[in-house]
Amino acid sequence: MNKQMVRRFKQIYELERFLIAFCMSQLSSTEDKFYCFAFSRMVETEKEHAKFFAQKLAEKDISVPRLGANLAGAAGSIIGETMEFSGRSITCKTGVILGKKLIAAYQELLQVIKEFPQETELEEKVLLFLLEEEFHTLWLKNYVKRLDQIELCKNSLGDDVVSDHPTINVNMRWL
Repeated sequence: MNKQMVRRFKQIYELERFLIAFCMSQLSSTEDKFYCFAFSRMVETEKEHAKFFAQKLAEKDISVPRLGANLAGAAGSIIGETMEFSGRSITCKTGVILGKKLIAAYQELLQVIKEFPQETELEEKVLLFLLEEEFHTLWLKNYVKRLDQIELCKNSLGDDVVSDHPTINVNMRWL
């Protein structure tokens, strides 16, 4: 494991810890069971990823970044709790941004791993983690679209009583 790989492992570990705290802060933010279940699954998956990188670093007697990870956890929690007040849509959009950051970090790690052809098992594991991050990001994007559609339906003319609609009332007076 070269210095570049160690740096990437630490970077991903810290990003994963940040995302764990962010996702955990969402678990009590809404009554929407689907939303909460998705975030709880994300927490489980991200914990698995963080644990993997911590173990790999420990195997090489490399210290796991405690201060950075603790700060990442605190920051993720603060941002996540702040997002509660902004609503699920903004929270999911923030999650997409974090997911893209992690996806980029995994892709950079894969470039480093390619320099070590004997690391096929590690490459497969990182590819699996990358795929899981992409699934999470896609779910978040899809959920935002779902929220937008729900909001659109609430605001559509078809749901309003026609006589209560201001434009129709004005036009009806002209007739």
